[in-house]
Amino acid sequence: MSPSKRAALSCFVLAACACAALGLSPTTTSSDWSVPRRYAGHVVNSRLRFFPTKLLALTFDDGPDPVNTPQVLKALAAYHAHATFFVIGGIAKRHPELLRKIVAGGNCVGNHSFTHPISVSAAGARRELDDTAAAIKKAIGRNPTCFRPPYGIIKGNLAHTAQSLGYPVITWTVSSADTRPIDSRFIANNVIHTPNPGDIVLMHDGAGHKATAAAVPMILRELSAAGFRFVTLPELFRAWDQWLRTHAAKAPAKPHLVKGRK
Repeated sequence: MSPSKRAALSCFVLAACACAALGLSPTTTSSDWSVPRRYAGHVVNSRLRFFPTKLLALTFDDGPDPVNTPQVLKALAAYHAHATFFVIGGIAKRHPELLRKIVAGGNCVGNHSFTHPISVSAAGARRELDDTAAAIKKAIGRNPTCFRPPYGIIKGNLAHTAQSLGYPVITWTVSSADTRPIDSRFIANNVIHTPNPGDIVLMHDGAGHKATAAAVPMILRELSAAGFRFVTLPELFRAWDQWLRTHAAKAPAKPHLVKGRK
């Protein structure tokens, strides 16, 4: 058996063990996009304090892209890994087939606005969110349940409107820094370097992010070997929620989230 196949098999075994420990099924949870009530309508920009299970949520913004997205999906499939793709509605509308490929791989599609504006009116924010949700629904027959605000802005009309609609407004706790002019090895190292269980990783699969697509197999290989499992954001939030309910007596009531690296 080749080293890559052994790594993929190890990742699958680790995934099954992690799921069993949380009472989850590795073959069905990725298709469930439901978000626990404690996170719906709230800003999530931190990881859960004291969460012990080695789960990571890779997230990809600004796609889908006909070149980069399929490469990312291929790498995820090789390691039985899942991720969340925050798509721009205007691009998703032009490439519904890519959304179908994302979902076919067990991944989650999130709302990242329709035009990726820095600021917008309250009425415009509602259109940005609704038009993106409509494009996603038309492509895959499902509504998104997670929202990432463009540029991580959590105090503008987009974020506030998303919260009022019940979306969790999600930023990240680890950045790959892939918006900078760095090569794939630097991008990979930015993620591989001492991640914590429950981290949310920011990456991009939009146009111009060829280096990111090349970095994904390195990240999956190294962190799978370190015992991490890659899950969608809804999966991660449900695991957080279950851990909090199971360990309520041991976990501090406030705060239950801790700021991460950005």
